[in-house]
This record gives sequence, C-alpha cells and structure tokens, in this order.
Amino acid sequence: MERFAVIGLGRFGSRLAKNLAASGAEVIAVDADRRIVEELRDQVTLAIALDATDEQALKLQGVDQVDCAVVGIGHNFEANALTTALLKSLRVKRVISRAANQMQAKILSRIGADSVVSPEDESADRWSHRLLSPFMIDHVELGEGYALIQMAAPSDWKGKTLAELDLRKRFNVTIVAIKRRVEASAPSGVDTHDTRVVDVPLPTSRLGGDDTIIIAGYDTDLERLPR
Repeated sequence: MERFAVIGLGRFGSRLAKNLAASGAEVIAVDADRRIVEELRDQVTLAIALDATDEQALKLQGVDQVDCAVVGIGHNFEANALTTALLKSLRVKRVISRAANQMQAKILSRIGADSVVSPEDESADRWSHRLLSPFMIDHVELGEGYALIQMAAPSDWKGKTLAELDLRKRFNVTIVAIKRRVEASAPSGVDTHDTRVVDVPLPTSRLGGDDTIIIAGYDTDLERLPR
C-alpha cells in the first residue's frame, strides 16, 4: 500500500486526501487549522493539526516515511516553500508542491520539488478544451501540445476494426485503450453492467456501439477527429 502525506487542507488538499484514501491508500492529512483536521479525521488514515515547518513534529507523525508528500498550502507561499525544502531534507521519496503562478513554480522546482502542480491553471486548460471540443469527455495534457483524450466512438467508426480505421495515417493519432460496457454478474432479476478497459487494443479490435475510446495525439490532430 502506498503512503501519502497531504499538507494543507484547503479545497484542493482536502479533496485529494479523501480521494487517495477512498482508493485504498494510507493518507496522513496535515493542516494548522484544527477545525479542518477534525472534519477529515474519519476519512483518512491520520489527520493531524500541526505546523508543517516543524521538522520534529513531521517526524513524530511519520511524515518522513511516506512514499509521496503533496504540499497543497495555497495561502502562504513562504510556508509552502519551507515545507517543501524540509520534506526534501527529510529524504521523502517524492514531493509535489502547489504553485499559484509561474514564478512560484520555478522557485519550488529550484528548492527541490519533484513536481509542481497548478490546480487552477490545469482546471482552466481542461475546461477550455472541453468547451472548444465538447465531443471530448476528458482531456489530459501529457506534454506541450500533446494529450490523452476520452471520447465516444464516432458513429461511422462503429463496427470497424482499428486496422480498417487506420487512424495513425488518417489523423496522426493512436487509440491506446477502449472502454467497453459488458455484462457483470448480479443477483437474479437485477439488470446491471460493468465497464472494463481493453488495455492494449489490437489491429483486429472492432469498435462497438457504446465504446468509449482513449486516444493519444497532438492537440491540433485531436481537434480534427470527427464528432
């Protein structure tokens, strides 16, 4: 089981901590505000109120032993930066820090953050793609101008194999997975479905009527796909 520490329990940190814990991870949630900590106490492995710039306090709670620490402090950049540097000095394997702007991102990277997250920017980027290309269910940027998207299989693709569609040649994109609804076991008389993912689609894989496809490619190519 992976162990996480989430430090700073604003909207971003609280939601992240709850999502990680709900997925089965061990989560230590940390904030200076005791009220916020109490609200999360029953939803994570350990919720503790302390000053995240206090080295001994972090070590006492085992924060130095986690696999990954996320510094989500958004209102106090000095505390964010000090906590990031402290976690690196404690040899935490991976430290991800929140930045409000490009300058903060550069500073956090220079003091040792393994990754920097900008929730507001990333949310705005995702929504801009969804608003401009509403046929996309989701959009995840993998690199500058390169992304992974989810979309319903276009009607004229249904029933065809990936070899027949030849998307690499036609659109310069690649289908990397197919989400398909299949019958799941259920008590007698209950109609239910489950969703599985075909991890490595083959050229002979044929698209069905309700398939959702995950496609990788450059944004300029993805936007040319049929609706």
